[in-house]
Amino acid sequence: MKKLAAIFLCFVFVFPLSAGCARDQGSDTPADTTTSDLLDTSDSDETSAETELVEDDLGDDIDFGGESAGILYWSDVQNAEFEVKEISGDLIGDAIYARNQAIEERLGVELKWVGVSGNYENQAGFVSAANNDVLAGGMSYDIFAGYSMTAATLALRGCTQNLLVLDYLNFEKPWWPDSLINQSTISDKLYFCSGDISCNLLYMMYTVYFNKDLVTEYNLENPYELVYDNRWTVDKLIELSTDLYRDLNGNGVADQGDRFGLVTRAIFYDSFFWGSGLTEIEKDASGNLVISENWDSEKTLYLLEKLCPFFHESGDTFTATDGAGLYNIFGSGNSLFALTEAQYSIKGFAASGVNYGVVPVPKYDSEQKNHVTILSFPYTMYSISFATQKANMASAVLECYASESYRKVTPAVFEISFKYKYSSGSDDVVMWDIVRESVSFELGRIFTTSLNNLSYSLFRNAVINNAAASWTTNFKVNRRVLEKLIENIQGTMDSLG
Repeated sequence: MKKLAAIFLCFVFVFPLSAGCARDQGSDTPADTTTSDLLDTSDSDETSAETELVEDDLGDDIDFGGESAGILYWSDVQNAEFEVKEISGDLIGDAIYARNQAIEERLGVELKWVGVSGNYENQAGFVSAANNDVLAGGMSYDIFAGYSMTAATLALRGCTQNLLVLDYLNFEKPWWPDSLINQSTISDKLYFCSGDISCNLLYMMYTVYFNKDLVTEYNLENPYELVYDNRWTVDKLIELSTDLYRDLNGNGVADQGDRFGLVTRAIFYDSFFWGSGLTEIEKDASGNLVISENWDSEKTLYLLEKLCPFFHESGDTFTATDGAGLYNIFGSGNSLFALTEAQYSIKGFAASGVNYGVVPVPKYDSEQKNHVTILSFPYTMYSISFATQKANMASAVLECYASESYRKVTPAVFEISFKYKYSSGSDDVVMWDIVRESVSFELGRIFTTSLNNLSYSLFRNAVINNAAASWTTNFKVNRRVLEKLIENIQGTMDSLG
């Protein structure tokens, strides 16, 4: 199995040299490529491949003597991330399998996977399963791997441990994002983590796809060049989308059979807020949580005054009620832009035959320094049970899990799949790097459940309800509620051991 892992690492780095050919440039559809097709490398490449990426500091002498590591994970996760029982020829599944084998062999542990439904609709059940095990003395689970919203809930209930005091975790390593660690460390305590350890984080990055053929047909500015020239803004997105509506099916109703400038879903409206460099919760000079000054700023109001007419009056947008509706429009070539999650490139757009490219979510204006990418909520946060008697073993597992994911799973998902297998050229490679490097973890989203979901619903609902005019009044009504909720979060974090 160690030989398999070495070979896998090798092909990850050899493949990008020629991977631009993996997508047929004539048809713009992905080649039917599996792990077995790609595992064609020589042993001479192994040494150079293994030195390309940072190694962890765990060393070779850790051995927990076959100790079991119980992991409670959310079983209704959208994309494979946890237990994979055998090699199947699937690129990403085989990478996950190799990672798990490496963890067990390097640390002398046995991973025990227990799945419980835990997505947005099933959060309560997952939290209950974790909480009950803590109350029972941590008999079954050492690690919790849950839907992103559940991590803060478990921390505030006292179900998880401060990761900063455990032996093996090194948050200076590249597999732990600085943004998440800095944002989530409150009162000098950190109770959950994510990053390369969760491949679903990559799938859930918000991005904008564009139809290259429609750009050519309508003689529009090249979105790639707009990004390079620092002119890819909300105003430019609206401008390029204007007057593109066509009633293709002639029924007099704007529906999935027509052409649009932009297609998205209401739950993706959030990306405009954070993409514009706005925030909701921040830390004051003392490190305490407070409402961000720009949440209720003129900039937020101006953004709403751009978006509300765009989605409700222009006629050039379509807000789909589900992913299938979004895919049907963009996948049939009938939208210039699609604002959605990164996973759509793998799950449908590539196979649709649409000649597409990818760019980040637009900035508010050209004065904004960097693009900001936030994540859709269905990714995984990891934490260690407060009741486990094997906390240091669990911390070694998390560090090894993240480290091996960084070297095995992330390259399979991001470097090979997003940037090469399902992309159409060098511009997309650059754009995917911009998207990933600009990922931001925001306190308002991390603690959204404890904020009664106001951290996303206030802005999202203002766009949904075409309510830019009442934004200031509505926020004022909710400010005291938010201040109290934030005060409760801060007080709980301060009191935790």
